[in-house]
This record gives sequence, structure tokens and C-alpha cells, in this order.
Amino acid sequence: MYMKHRGRIQAQGENLEASEAWAQNEPISKNDGLLLLQNLKNKIPLKESQIRENAFNKAIEFIKQGPHEVIIGPIFRSYKVKGTKQERVDIEIQSGIAFTNS
Repeated sequence: MYMKHRGRIQAQGENLEASEAWAQNEPISKNDGLLLLQNLKNKIPLKESQIRENAFNKAIEFIKQGPHEVIIGPIFRSYKVKGTKQERVDIEIQSGIAFTNS
């Protein structure tokens, strides 16, 4: 069954690939988006989380600025860790609306 509102939040890097995704009929709320981000942060090793602390903070701000609506193509934000080649936190809204106030 196709879910109208879909996306994922990822922590990527040289030695890491972890994500939390959503697919649902109603838009994901800011609170649920922040919860997914926290779940992602909690499931990666502490060292990897600490490396990405600033990237996680930028992702939090993006979620709080919502709602974001996909009109044409996905919305993709990548928050890279300065001084590294691949370490980052990504937010991808594949379809629908994400990070509403409700």
C-alpha cells in the first residue's frame, strides 16, 4: 500500500550508515520527526554521534522550521561535518508533507 507522506533521516560516513524512516498516510509532525532524529542518534555509537553533534543540531533546526512540502521531486538536506570527507546527517522528504505542528 502506497503511503502519501514518506522520508528518512540518515547518519552517514566512512564507517557508518544508519537511518530512521517514515511512511504514513498523514504528514509526520515536528515532534515525531524530532523523535526519529533522537532515535537515530541513540542507535549509532556515541563517538559517531559526538562527531555529528553540530550536524544533528542543524537537522533539528530544519525540522523545527517545517512544515516542508514536496511539490516536484524530493527535498534533500545534507549537514556535513567540517573537516571530514563523508560524515554527515541527511534528511530526505521523498513525498508529501513533513514536520507539521500537529
